[in-house]
Amino acid sequence: MGKKDESEKKLNRRQFLGKAGKLGGAVFLSSLAGKALAGDWEQGREEFWTDGTFRQHTVDASREADGIIRALIDGTWEEFSTIELPQPFMDWNLTGRLEVLENISMMFSGEGGSPPSLAGPHNAAMATWGGSRADSRLEINNAFKGMGLCPERSVIKELIARMEELMSGGMGPRMQYLIDLYSDASNFDLAKMISLELYSTPEFETHTFINLMERPTTSLVFLDSKSYEVRGIGQLVAPGDTEAGDYANDIVTYTNMAHTLFHGEFPKLYAGILVHITAVFDNTPGTGRGVRIAPPLV
Repeated sequence: MGKKDESEKKLNRRQFLGKAGKLGGAVFLSSLAGKALAGDWEQGREEFWTDGTFRQHTVDASREADGIIRALIDGTWEEFSTIELPQPFMDWNLTGRLEVLENISMMFSGEGGSPPSLAGPHNAAMATWGGSRADSRLEINNAFKGMGLCPERSVIKELIARMEELMSGGMGPRMQYLIDLYSDASNFDLAKMISLELYSTPEFETHTFINLMERPTTSLVFLDSKSYEVRGIGQLVAPGDTEAGDYANDIVTYTNMAHTLFHGEFPKLYAGILVHITAVFDNTPGTGRGVRIAPPLV
């Protein structure tokens, strides 16, 4: 098939609304099976990419060190005060992470242990809303993300340097590094949580990426016997974004390296997701029932 034929099959931005508007019927949905190439329907209505990279224009984090984050929501810039993760959340989070790391260390040493559960502090269901993609008329999305604690700006460069040293070593020293890291809450900036946007490219945009680019509010829900919801403003930072600032770029580097440290080497640096925290709720069934615990209600 020639390049001209391939290009004619691609959805462009002008075709988006026409295609998306026809997605309401099950008959039309069923007719798509096997016909759309990956990326044809996974496109937002806006063009976010220039020369293979992007810049989010709906978040202003220039005052994040002062506890202020601004977000463009429904056409209006709104200002939010960020908060720190409360002590009960941190106790649960750090305890759960250390238990997982100790179990994995035991597995690698042949002393027993057990594989990590999908429940707990690492995996959060990330809800976003606000951007349309050509494969659905509904703008809401939910996706599980590996969510990390964000290193404090005073220690992040040191942590990056230490991870660089560990890349050529075995899993034992890596596990001990992570155990030491999560044994001290002062290592972390408690006003943020961090993740990676692994799949979005100019040809393929995830629902999470599109939604955060257009309306950067998000909710993270952690499934466990003690359950929490964390709400905040989701900042997307492309690797090497010169306007994002030194700390944000360090966070992107750190998050990529932490991902590689545990999961193995990847072919490129991925965009970072920085969630600037504005509220925390206790979603524990029976006892919490979705009551806000930070900031305090009174």
